[in-house]
Amino acid sequence: MSEAKEHVVVEDTAQVSNGELDHQSVSGQLVDEIPEMLSLNVKLPHEPRSIKIVVSIHETFNDIRQSILDLPATVQYTCFSLWFNGSKLNDFLELHTVEGIHDGAVLELREEPYNDREARLHVSKLRDVIGLVSTRSSVVTGLSAGLSALSQVDKLAQSFKDKSNPSKHAVADLDLAAPPNLEDLLPTPPSSQDQPVKSLGISSWNPPPATLRLRGHLIYLQVLTLEGAVHHITGDISGFYISNSSNQKFDPSPKQSKGGFRAHSLLTLLGQISPLFKERLLEWQTALGQRDALTIYNPTNSFLASPWLARPGTAPVADVSRSQEQYLLGGTDNLDTVRDWNDDIQSTREMPRSTIQERILRERLLNKLYFDFAEAAAKGAVLIARDEVPAINAQDPRDSQIYLYNGIFFSYGADGVGTFEKEGGDEAAWYAVGKDLAGVKFVNQLDIDGICPLCTVIVDYCGRRIVAQSPVPGILRQKEDGTNQIVYGGADNKDVVANNESFVPYFKKVAERLHLKEHPVWDKDGKEFDLVTSVELKGLEGTDGRKYILDLYRATPLDVEFLSEVGNDQENSYPHKMATLRPEAIDEWWKDKVRIWIQENREKFKQEGKEIKVYYKSVDSDEPTLIHEPKSEASAEENAENSTVEEESKQFESLEISGFKFGLNPDVYSGQAPTTEEGKKTYFEDESNVRDVAKFITSKLIPNLLADLWSGDLSIPVDSTQLSKTLHKRGISLRYLGKIIDQIDANDKYYSNRLASFRHVLVQDVVIRSTKYVANAIFKNLPIEVVPSAAAHIFNSILGIKLNADPKPHIEPSLAFLYSSDLGNDDFGFAKLTASDIQSRVTQEALRRFRYALPEDWATTKISPVSVFRELSIRLGFQWKLKQYHFATESATDSSKFPVKAEVTNGEAVENTGVHKQAEGKKGKKSHQNGYLEKKKTNNKVSTVATTTENVLASATAVQTTFTPDDLLNIVPFVKDSDLRSQLAGEAMETGRLSLIQGQKEVGVELLVESLSLHEQIYGILHPEVARAYSQLSLIYSSLEEKAAAVDLARKAVVIAERTIGIDSSETLLMYLNLALSEHANGNSNTALSLIRHALQLWNIITDYKNPDTVTTLNNAAVMLQSLQEFHDSKKWFEDSLALTEEIFGPASVNAATLYFQLAQALVLVQEPQEAVKKMRSAYNIFKAELGPDDRNTKESESWLESLTQSAVQHARQAKDLATRKARKLNIISNASKLSGTKPVQGFADPISSTSSKKGKSNEILPDSLNTKSIDELVKYISG
Repeated sequence: MSEAKEHVVVEDTAQVSNGELDHQSVSGQLVDEIPEMLSLNVKLPHEPRSIKIVVSIHETFNDIRQSILDLPATVQYTCFSLWFNGSKLNDFLELHTVEGIHDGAVLELREEPYNDREARLHVSKLRDVIGLVSTRSSVVTGLSAGLSALSQVDKLAQSFKDKSNPSKHAVADLDLAAPPNLEDLLPTPPSSQDQPVKSLGISSWNPPPATLRLRGHLIYLQVLTLEGAVHHITGDISGFYISNSSNQKFDPSPKQSKGGFRAHSLLTLLGQISPLFKERLLEWQTALGQRDALTIYNPTNSFLASPWLARPGTAPVADVSRSQEQYLLGGTDNLDTVRDWNDDIQSTREMPRSTIQERILRERLLNKLYFDFAEAAAKGAVLIARDEVPAINAQDPRDSQIYLYNGIFFSYGADGVGTFEKEGGDEAAWYAVGKDLAGVKFVNQLDIDGICPLCTVIVDYCGRRIVAQSPVPGILRQKEDGTNQIVYGGADNKDVVANNESFVPYFKKVAERLHLKEHPVWDKDGKEFDLVTSVELKGLEGTDGRKYILDLYRATPLDVEFLSEVGNDQENSYPHKMATLRPEAIDEWWKDKVRIWIQENREKFKQEGKEIKVYYKSVDSDEPTLIHEPKSEASAEENAENSTVEEESKQFESLEISGFKFGLNPDVYSGQAPTTEEGKKTYFEDESNVRDVAKFITSKLIPNLLADLWSGDLSIPVDSTQLSKTLHKRGISLRYLGKIIDQIDANDKYYSNRLASFRHVLVQDVVIRSTKYVANAIFKNLPIEVVPSAAAHIFNSILGIKLNADPKPHIEPSLAFLYSSDLGNDDFGFAKLTASDIQSRVTQEALRRFRYALPEDWATTKISPVSVFRELSIRLGFQWKLKQYHFATESATDSSKFPVKAEVTNGEAVENTGVHKQAEGKKGKKSHQNGYLEKKKTNNKVSTVATTTENVLASATAVQTTFTPDDLLNIVPFVKDSDLRSQLAGEAMETGRLSLIQGQKEVGVELLVESLSLHEQIYGILHPEVARAYSQLSLIYSSLEEKAAAVDLARKAVVIAERTIGIDSSETLLMYLNLALSEHANGNSNTALSLIRHALQLWNIITDYKNPDTVTTLNNAAVMLQSLQEFHDSKKWFEDSLALTEEIFGPASVNAATLYFQLAQALVLVQEPQEAVKKMRSAYNIFKAELGPDDRNTKESESWLESLTQSAVQHARQAKDLATRKARKLNIISNASKLSGTKPVQGFADPISSTSSKKGKSNEILPDSLNTKSIDELVKYISG
């Protein structure tokens, strides 16, 4: 780093241990090592001859190569090297290690000779550049993957800015009570560009014969240009040229012509032979340049999100090379794509990590490897599910078969060999592999040197659970001496136990983080062994000398309290006996015990006149860390002045948390039998401790969760995904869903309506998960081609029974005939199931798995069809056709597909489609809608039939069922991986936050920016973690009043989240709302309202139940409308927000008082003084009753009430005087008309509205203190 550059160095007193640094150490290193940026010139061999790039001094030249490959001006270069000062640069050198490199330095790009691999990759890269569609990831990501709707929302906002939209604002025609329009879920896809060539592929003369390969020939291609000419191209070590070959003659020699038609890049060569190629390519690149780059690039370390509704896709275009992609990527023998996954991952884990840059490189490579493994595993699992990969042990039953494909071991998540026969068989095995994956992720995150977890991925596809793991070297080979390879833990169903001492230090670190104790276990002969982890958790010594940790499904103790309770219910017993405690629950219990222990010691030393300082020392650190220091109640200044005196006068006692010796025995209640009295006594105490943790969940964790949700300290989840994250973070397993519902119902008077939406989400989640288990059981043994028929029947039986109470499955006769001999029947088992049968199975699963008895009418009254449709489809990997689905008879006849009536407004017929689209009259004026949470009332309107009754009935009759097999377009695998989250990027983010809290703004901002850079370097630009980092940083910048930067970061967060997390995920929804607030704060209220509109439409799809967070969204929209001076519409949104608040929180709650206060201010702006006084009085009365007369809110509402009352009285007096004068005038006119024989004027305007409509009178109703303020000033005042 330049000496002239000022930077802050924070004293580093922490020790580097296990690759982890504490916040102080991270702060010191990061601030000291913030990469300096250099501007470099790159000299090119062709036009544009040179480019400029800005890079970090810590980037490698391989990173610079990748940047050059992605730039539009240099896409033709793929095979090149970089030179500096006449020397060729190593791709893996970091920039700062090259002597003489400086800002403005010139690098030279030199084209290199091709080899076979480079030539194939060059052709593959060309396909991407010219827009030829790739199918490489379609198996995993499916249809319509990675879409973003933000640009479409921006177009809507722009239409209001340039006045091209006839509506006043984005939410003018929004009806939240209308059923969600599913056809609006996906944005309109960008228009496809014409391809620059008609065809480009491998020639039928490929590969080159041995004699020509010796002379440098690498590949033969054939291209059909837009002009209709067919050219054969030879690719050799020097580049590409037009050859003399034809379809009938082989002559790969160069074709003689004036132009030569030879180039190092195939892209350049095609431009030489086809003028239309250059023209179309330029159009294509121009169109891409007009789009946000984040919407174009594909992620390198993350899957694109697959939507649950999709478009069928465009018709395939003839493309010979599409079927040749595997050859282009892997070569003739496909060896380029075969990897030793285990060695790659473990070697990368062993890379040095003593410096920040070493940690960045290590974590980046690990994340890339884990993603590549997950992608390969997903593709392999789909092939195995389709019976396209032969098993190693094909003679065994299917559930016990194992597969080796692409260097990965695959097996079914079933009890094929009877390992879990006593614990529940297949159900226990299904659960165990999920817990094993969770254990692998836990150990991965600990990142312990010397211990190697296997890379593990679970793929759920069409009812099959397939486990993919990196092979352990030598796992299929016995040792020469015949001993077992398991050298720690139990083997052969725990008949054999080993405790190799070399494994103890590593396993002890795992045990400490799980709060486990060393405990005895016994083998089949009664011999005792001391283990630090569960006997089920195994240590294996591979033939490569590494220590592997396996079978982490029993890393924590059993949830014995739950299992004991459900074990007494023989009729509806839990499916298995493998339920274990979550690590988060154990951690919360341990913290609770530590707090009690610290308090006991504090009281003990206090009696001796001593204070305590609390320290913590982990097993892998040398020095304890101070985590609590007693402070007096004096001010900070007094503490600073008297610190020396206090140190001398007070006595301190050190208390180290590691001295709190209290852990759990993970093997109690699992068949272990002590042989001595002392052992039995200790074992009984261990059983009691484990039972205490299990009781802690229902006695503390669940009540604390409900209390936080009730108080608003924790947001209420809106969907199943958010619910599971919330519960798991609190240590609550999903099997407690029924318990949570019971606790809410038992305290219904206390929780009232405030947790009604949470209860709705809980019940709906029980239905979703129970239906998933029922569906998987049906799908498991079905041929893949029959799954769409079964899926449609199940969905109709759950979601479509209001439309058709007795749906019948549709099975193709050809499929029934084809598989009847294999299955012994032609109905595949599910065809005989009625809707009632399927609902009964769901009810039974809900009771068995979640201990909740669904009411009989749950399918018609307790679920939201669209929400369940969405969640169930996501969890099963279904992609349905994008259209409006009808879940009831009313929706089939009153939807956007079937217009029923036209409302007559002002003599104009306005079509009511049920989707509440904008209605236009002759002049394009929109009919105003009076309300947003209630549907239009048409009692006083004249209706005319827009379509004949016969047409409506015919359309309704045509809809026999909600779903048909043809509606299911695709099934994608549901992938659960063991990815590694970057500790370094997370530490940097947290350190930056702490610096801001401590008032070190400059250092904090610098660290936060560096944290974002670390996220991008480690994960790649398109990754869910990067989206979350952008979002968090945007919120921080908003708090720092960096409005423009906050908007930019929030926009990037939304796009990345849409493409990698989900276009309608709850996280994406939250990011949209945050972006709306940032845009509003930045003065773009039209854009903000467009974002709010889109977010509310997503909200209506995700959950149509009334969530407390909806109140905030409606309130924000009302404030935004005020800023646009749409005061009447703003008032309506405030009224809707108040109505929802009263329903959720109660009419006498502080929340309602706040809305009363804001509504009163809104009424001021629309000239309704009497109503404003009423609402302000309600606010004042509630504040006074709930918060007391001295509260700031009470005093402020009282002040406003006095001012509004005075103003309202004055306004009423003036209105009365004006009305009197008008009456006198009218009386004179009436008398005059009697004399002249004319009739009096009928129906003059209301006096109050007449007065308020006059110019110059708008400020008369305002409080005296605000009479002189303009409307803009008042809006600013009200908006804070």
